[in-house]
Amino acid sequence: GAVYLAERADEQYRKQVAIKLIKRGMDTESVLRHFRNERQILANFDHPNIARLFDAGTTETGLPYFVMEYVEGLTIDQYCDQQALGVNDRLKLFREVCGAVSYAHRHLVIHRDIKRSNILVTAEGVPKLLDFGIAKILQGGNGIEQFATVTGLQLMTPEYASPEQLRGEPVTTATDVYSLGIVLYELLTHRSPYGSSPHTPHELARAITDAEPKKPSTVIPTDTSNPQSAIRTPKLLRGDLDNIVLMALRKEPARRYQSVEQFSEDIRRHLEALPVRARKDTLAYRGAKFIRRNRTATVAAALIFLVLVAGVIATSRQAHLAKVQKTRAEKRFNDVRKLANSVLFDYHDAIKDLPGATAVRDRLVRDGLNYLDSLAEESAGDSGLQRELASAYERVGDVRGEPYGASLGDAAGALNSYEKATRIREAVVTANPRDTEARRDLAASYSRIGIQLQETSEARRGMDYLRKAFAIYAGLAAEHPADLKIREELASSYNSIGTALEAWGDIKTALENHRNALRLREELCAADPANENYRRSLAVTHVNLGRALLLSGDANAALASNGRANALMAALFQANPANAGYRRVLAITYQNDGDYRHLLGDLRGALESFRKKLVLDEQALADDPVNAQAREDFGYTCQRLGFFLGSSGEYAQALSYLEKATGIFEKIVTDAPKSFYQLYQLIIVRGMTAEMRGRLHQPGEALAECARANSLMTRAADDPS
Repeated sequence: GAVYLAERADEQYRKQVAIKLIKRGMDTESVLRHFRNERQILANFDHPNIARLFDAGTTETGLPYFVMEYVEGLTIDQYCDQQALGVNDRLKLFREVCGAVSYAHRHLVIHRDIKRSNILVTAEGVPKLLDFGIAKILQGGNGIEQFATVTGLQLMTPEYASPEQLRGEPVTTATDVYSLGIVLYELLTHRSPYGSSPHTPHELARAITDAEPKKPSTVIPTDTSNPQSAIRTPKLLRGDLDNIVLMALRKEPARRYQSVEQFSEDIRRHLEALPVRARKDTLAYRGAKFIRRNRTATVAAALIFLVLVAGVIATSRQAHLAKVQKTRAEKRFNDVRKLANSVLFDYHDAIKDLPGATAVRDRLVRDGLNYLDSLAEESAGDSGLQRELASAYERVGDVRGEPYGASLGDAAGALNSYEKATRIREAVVTANPRDTEARRDLAASYSRIGIQLQETSEARRGMDYLRKAFAIYAGLAAEHPADLKIREELASSYNSIGTALEAWGDIKTALENHRNALRLREELCAADPANENYRRSLAVTHVNLGRALLLSGDANAALASNGRANALMAALFQANPANAGYRRVLAITYQNDGDYRHLLGDLRGALESFRKKLVLDEQALADDPVNAQAREDFGYTCQRLGFFLGSSGEYAQALSYLEKATGIFEKIVTDAPKSFYQLYQLIIVRGMTAEMRGRLHQPGEALAECARANSLMTRAADDPS
């Protein structure tokens, strides 16, 4: 293609852009396919460090073009040298580039051509990732055309290509990790990992596939009179940075960082003097890092320890005196406690899985919690009451906004309730550290918070909670190997961590966790085949495993795993048609079946599965209109049906489903204006609606929908949160 600098010609306002179009004579079907591929990739991106797409169309002579953000700046190496940036500042700038590549990977796009010239830095110091012309899409859908490789043609920049690219092997996210490793090597050393002398193509290929690059600290220019080289000394790179760069440049993809997030995280840990993944974790290494971070604290540690010991002794004495002096009004206490337990546990749990129970559950939980709140001040030291109070807060959280369950959609309120329950459970375990039930309850509270945080900006903190829960379950399973309940909870913990790892791009470890959960749950079902809870949990694990298999690139295996989940849930729901929980998991299996079949090119099968899901979703919403999860499920189903029908040319029918989806997501966004994910869904639906109206020759309505979508995008961009 050719790229032109352009500015508006109507004098409405001044703005410069870059216009990219196919050169005349180069408009072969293959080239046009790549061009459309790049255009669609950019249309789906919205990231501050990726050049944005503004518009697209076709010239009067029939050549396609698109209009992009004009990035006026220097290549990243030129910028670093012009600004005389030190090592740490270069690393911080590089992490911003990693963030852009990670964003692309989360949208299932591999760049495949990362190099210095494709990373420009503006005068304000903002890096911009350019040129997705040979990017590869890991997953189809949403109107994106699958990337087609031309027979015999390898698309790459050889100096930045990975060994697997040169060998013609499948590329993964690890391919971009390798190219980023080369860019970082050059930023730190001004040298290529393969030496500075000219190479023939054959020599370069041999160096990339066979030769091990030298440590960056050993190839820094020795001319200290040059200010660009004087700011980088071997001492600054020796150790962690050498290991980080060389780990990114390992020949075998499986031995590199498994995601760009891991690569960037190791750089962050190096900047903060923390141990890094790329270096062997020894006691001496961790100790040196700790002392480097905490010199003053280390000197004062002995004095602080003595003060703490004295404080603990004094506090323990006061606690003993308070316990001796404390009395209670036993009769009132026990009466209120009995009433609260009846409302919260007996009545609530009896109706939990009934269709339409969300509003009644909310009332029961609030009333019961009012009773228990009146006893909260008297709960200290009474582990039984503390557990009841914690369970009450957890039920309040579930009703307010339990992820993937029937709730009122109040995620923030749910998190607040879960955190209250966790503080109580931590106090109970502190008082009874060997109490098995108390530790199980605490692990469950950690899991709730961890799962709740996965859909927020605090997903990393959520992962910490999930790992704490897993550590408790693993310890309990080792202590009680015959306890089936603990093994079931350990399996759930494996699934939760696996699902969280998928979002971070660590698909290999996610698969390991889901397979561990599958092994445990198959053993539980074999031990008790009539247990419906075990069979439902096994179905959920097959669903999770299927999703991870899809992300690993094996859509057929994903379809098969999801099919096993569908068979299990269909049998359970047929035997228990009044169970709303069974109905929703069955609906999810139909959703996955439809999405996977679409990726495999079976559009008719995808439509059939989503129509089955639609019946279940409509029933769920009719039974429980206040259930926010049911509304969201119904909206997503209408959106996908609209997309599939539009893809098959049934534009009028597609439009009717998209209008239903628009109404649903409008309501959700109104009720939860801070939910960026829901706002994004509404933008997508309005964009699809505009396309359908255009297909139906309704240009005025199509433009109006585009204007509404643009207004929502502006709102999202202007939101400081």
